[in-house]
Amino acid sequence: MKSLLRINQTGSRLRVTLFCLLIGLALMSTQDFAQVKTGQPESYPLEVLPQAGEQPLEGPLQPLLREEQPTEGQPLEGAIDPQTYLLGPGDLIGISIMGDVDQEFLARVSVDGTLRISTLGIIQAAGKTFAAAKAEILEEARRSYHSEEIAVYLVQLRSFKASIGGMVWVPGTYTLTATDRAVALLARAGGFYNPVHGEETPEPANAPVNLEREKKEEVIPELPGYSARRAQLIHLDGSSEPVDLLMFLRAGRPEGNPYLRDGDFLLVPPLNPKSGVLGIYGAVNRQGLLEYVPGDNLERALLLAGGLTDAAQRDSIEIARFSRSGREFHIFYVDLDDPAAQAMSLQPDDRIYVREQAQYHPRCQVELRGEVMKPGWYPVAETGTPLVDVVQLAGGFTPKASLYEATLTRKFGQELLDPEYERLRTMPPVQMNALEYQYFKNKSQEIKGRVVVDFYALFVKGDSTQNILLRDQDILEIPPLTHTVKVTGQVNQPGIVSFVPGRDCNYYIKESGGFAWHAARSRVRIIKAVTGKWLKPGHAQIEEGDTIFIPAKPERDNWLLLKDVMLLVSQVATIYLIVVTRR
Repeated sequence: MKSLLRINQTGSRLRVTLFCLLIGLALMSTQDFAQVKTGQPESYPLEVLPQAGEQPLEGPLQPLLREEQPTEGQPLEGAIDPQTYLLGPGDLIGISIMGDVDQEFLARVSVDGTLRISTLGIIQAAGKTFAAAKAEILEEARRSYHSEEIAVYLVQLRSFKASIGGMVWVPGTYTLTATDRAVALLARAGGFYNPVHGEETPEPANAPVNLEREKKEEVIPELPGYSARRAQLIHLDGSSEPVDLLMFLRAGRPEGNPYLRDGDFLLVPPLNPKSGVLGIYGAVNRQGLLEYVPGDNLERALLLAGGLTDAAQRDSIEIARFSRSGREFHIFYVDLDDPAAQAMSLQPDDRIYVREQAQYHPRCQVELRGEVMKPGWYPVAETGTPLVDVVQLAGGFTPKASLYEATLTRKFGQELLDPEYERLRTMPPVQMNALEYQYFKNKSQEIKGRVVVDFYALFVKGDSTQNILLRDQDILEIPPLTHTVKVTGQVNQPGIVSFVPGRDCNYYIKESGGFAWHAARSRVRIIKAVTGKWLKPGHAQIEEGDTIFIPAKPERDNWLLLKDVMLLVSQVATIYLIVVTRR
């Protein structure tokens, strides 16, 4: 019974398998029939004709275009110039013929440089400009087709191999497109390699892409170890052309960045120190040395220097030129407004000096900080602008402004050293006389650049004598009202005490808990908030923002004091005995 059941199950499985096979064969035959009916091959040839009744870009050409043309497009600088673009193996060309039956063709330039179009024949395309090849294709098409609307267009650009060697980070061969220029190949090779800096060629994966290595410090750079102006672009036919890469990198001139051809080799040579240099200094955007190239003129040198600054004197460009002996030089001047001056030829080791106009657009300004309505920078005249006028430009003071604590700092002159003060700083105080010590002490307490101005007297009492002139780079700082006096040093509770007009020093010390046990009461000093001066309590009125400083008594060693007293007594006694015995 079990054996019969197994036989029935096996038969059922066979029947299901046979049924699935029959369905699969039926579907395959349907697909084959549809393919034969439409006549569409499995893979598209290089040249495809649409079926009758199909619109352009709707028949077999559409999937082919989708396959051949990148969806994002190739990166281009702009539209292709038909008069200069040279065709080569790999360029894909489209031909559109409008008529009773619209037809479109795609043809790629083959490796032997020809275009093969079944209805037009074979056309030699490599090495011709696109405009010339287009004219030849149109001529052949008009012979075969009676249509007024025939278009020839470039569908896709070819790619090819080009090489680079010499003073670059990663010499080698790279894949490029027909619109790539020399600098693109330089960038693929990692940029210039400068052996002057002692750099070693890194691994290709870690090679930095720097087209031109420069020092970031604002100093006049030296010439690098590579020659960016004497590169050579060598073509497959053996011809070559000089390439001034620096002219493109600095001035953007297209002649310094030519288009590449199939199989080109770009050679970046090392710098030849005997080839001569040009020096350009002064009112230019990039002063320093330039490698000399035959044919250099004043215009090219100024372009490589980044052009003139706005302050440059165009009518007196100074050029120093060596004589034939090479030991002496003479100076002559040119006016750039003269059309012939810019075309003037330069010679190796010429030096160009561009002078600046005196006092050109002096940028004088001051900064207002703190409690003014509109803090920031404000222009002032070169000879100075009154303080009141600048504060009015800032909208005046805020209600929280503390005029008692306002300060004016002048940067001009801070860098000037006081030779006497610098001399005293190197001396120990015991070696100074009384006058030198007093001078050193006063100078140490000075606040550099502080300009003494009574803001309260000027803006509240109207004292015009305080309306000083603000100079370039002055800083006016208005702090907020504190209404406090700071008590620091040897008190029981040092800190901030609320300001009470008319109160003396003893009041604020008492509010701070009184003197500590080791306070030097006779040496209390008041430090003025505005001037920073140290004054005795009886010689100054306390104002808000002032600081009261209570120093500590100097520590004394009684044993040392006793020793000093005993030594003094013994010396006096000795002198007394000597005097008495001599009598």
